[in-house]
Amino acid sequence: MKLTLSRRPTRLAPPALVLCLLTATAAADVVTLHNGDRLTGTVLRQEDGQLELETHYAGILSIDWDEVRECRLDEPAAVLLEDDKVVQVAAIRRDQGRLRLQAPDADPPMTVEPQRVEVVNPEPWELGRGYRLSGAVNLGLQDSQGNSTSTELDLDFSLLYRRRFDEFESFGQLDYDTTRKTKTTEQWSLRNKYIRGFPHTSWYGTVWLRFRHDRFADMRLRTIVGPGVGYQLQENEDTRLSVELGPVHIREDYYDQDDLHHWGPGLFMDYEQDLFGDRVQLYLNGMGFTTISGDSLDIGNSWAGLRIPLVGGFVSSIEYEVDYNSSPADGAKTTDETLRLKMGYQW
Repeated sequence: MKLTLSRRPTRLAPPALVLCLLTATAAADVVTLHNGDRLTGTVLRQEDGQLELETHYAGILSIDWDEVRECRLDEPAAVLLEDDKVVQVAAIRRDQGRLRLQAPDADPPMTVEPQRVEVVNPEPWELGRGYRLSGAVNLGLQDSQGNSTSTELDLDFSLLYRRRFDEFESFGQLDYDTTRKTKTTEQWSLRNKYIRGFPHTSWYGTVWLRFRHDRFADMRLRTIVGPGVGYQLQENEDTRLSVELGPVHIREDYYDQDDLHHWGPGLFMDYEQDLFGDRVQLYLNGMGFTTISGDSLDIGNSWAGLRIPLVGGFVSSIEYEVDYNSSPADGAKTTDETLRLKMGYQW
């Protein structure tokens, strides 16, 4: 019997492919779960119990932080603790319910309670360097019933400026329409709010400054101003809920009747909820006021809507607004109801 051995020519991988594979293997963070699974990629951020890991095979993954046993970083990352201390770490390991933060050098690891870690890979504004600016602009088709009855286009915008402990919010809206050269709506509002967070707590201080104009309700200008205190009831990846309370002064300037002044308590609420992951966002903003001096007055304003992110920062939304005034001008109704369909862009 004759045995013949043959050798096939060896095919070498292209140098570019080899270099790519070596780079992907060398420059990767490694996340190990309690069940032994190992995931590789780039750790983007850890906050509110969720770890974001960017992978080349599944995009950005959101991982329950409690399920992570160890996180080894290819390059040191900053960790922001609740006492505003910032440490550089090369690895984070969960050990008997606590976190061991391993420094890049040979220093002994720091062991902390999990709740002391606020953010892994914080943005510069969260460290007190610079600021973050976000906002949105919307155009919409509006169907109104009340003091103004029409179908029209409206415009609104929102801006949010944030530093480490400071926030400034501004929201503006303009409704203006004519039908057969006859003005049917002349209404605008501007809501401003400054927030100063109290370190290491969910409490914060705030100042409100709001303006509203509605020609068909005979309102030249309503001004709402006052300080308050707020509490962040919930803030995580999916839900945000805050409530604010404080003394409010309201001045109402009218076209055809006497101007009025009011003092009393004001209550403000902001709520957002992500549904179906982040494919739909439910939001509700509201305020209420009752007078304790001057003429009797109860006012309320609430917005409820659903926002659907599209692509490239574009969004569509449907919202319903109710504006209530217990003592409107002569000939005006107590309640305005507005339904809006909007398309916009946010950043």
